[in-house]
Amino acid sequence: MVRQQLRLAEETNLPVIIHSRDASQETFDIIKASSVRRGSIHCYSGSAQMALDYVKMGFSIGVGGVVTFSNAKKLVETVAAIPMESILIETDCPYLAPNPNRGKRNDSTNLKYVVEKIAEIKNLPPETVAEISEKNAKSLFFK
Repeated sequence: MVRQQLRLAEETNLPVIIHSRDASQETFDIIKASSVRRGSIHCYSGSAQMALDYVKMGFSIGVGGVVTFSNAKKLVETVAAIPMESILIETDCPYLAPNPNRGKRNDSTNLKYVVEKIAEIKNLPPETVAEISEKNAKSLFFK
């Protein structure tokens, strides 16, 4: 399925949005072998090093409610390692609501918690995180 999505992105010159679950290395290898260099790795759950490799290839890293979970050490490390200009703030609606709403239905009203956590990790004001993420999304989707 990933290969088909990549071919379609190549044909249409549109960004690709990839959600890889339990196949981080395989997905990375498939994307790296393609010529697609614009998109987002949605609901990212891989390593910080792999995220940096994706960023070098031109991809954004999607960060959602999971970053607020107490057991999200790997994602917190990833957010700390990659540039803010490579982060897209996202929901995984209706899933993965951030703390303090974990376990409830997720929607965009919860994005403020993701912004606040990324701001804490990056030592930036939440307004700056929101502005940069908005710019990142516009740059990806409105080229």
